Amino acid sequence: MRRPWTELLPLVRPAAALLLAVVLVLALAASALWGVRLYLSPQWQQAQGERQSAQAALEEAHAEQADAAAHLPHYRQMQASGFIGGEPRAAWVEDLLAAATHLGLRERLSFQLAPPETVAMELAQEAQVQVQRHVLQVELQQVHEIEALRLLQGLLAQHPQVARLAGCSFEQPGAEGLTVRCRVNFLHIAPLPAQANNADQ
Repeated sequence: MRRPWTELLPLVRPAAALLLAVVLVLALAASALWGVRLYLSPQWQQAQGERQSAQAALEEAHAEQADAAAHLPHYRQMQASGFIGGEPRAAWVEDLLAAATHLGLRERLSFQLAPPETVAMELAQEAQVQVQRHVLQVELQQVHEIEALRLLQGLLAQHPQVARLAGCSFEQPGAEGLTVRCRVNFLHIAPLPAQANNADQ
C-alpha cells in the first residue's frame, strides 16, 4: 500500500534540503572561481608574456654563447698573433731583434717602426674599432741577399696573419755584401678612443 505524500514529504525533506545546499555551494564555488579568473586574467596574461620574453632572451643568450664558443679558438689565435688585443709593437721589435741575433746580423741591423696609420674601413666604424697599419722599415748593411731573406722570412713566419712584406731594395753591392732596405706592414685592430666613441653617440 502506497504512503500518501503527506507521509513521505517529511522523510525526503532533509535529503532535498541537503541536495539543495550542495547545489548552492557548488554554484557559489563556480561563481567564485569565475570571478577569480576574471580578476587574475590580466595578471596571468602579463605573467605569460613575461615568461615568453624571458624564454626568448634565454634562447638568444644560448645562441650567442654557442656562436662565441665556435669562434673563440680563432679569436685567441688572432689575439696571439697581435692582430687584435693589446699593444703589439714591442713584440714585433723584439722578434725582429731576436731573429737578427740568431742569424748573427744584429750589428748590421737598423730599423724604424713608424707611428700607426688608420686604415679607413666602413665595417670597422660600425664595429667601433679602428684598423691600424704599422710600417716597419728594416735596413741591413754589408749582407748577402740570402741573409736578408732569411731574416725577413723568420719575422714573417712568426706573424703570418698580420705581417706582409711590402717591398725591398738592394743597393750598393760590394765585396762584403750590399745594403738591403725593406718595408714590412703590420695590421692591428684596436678599439676606438673613448673621445671618438662619445662623439659618435
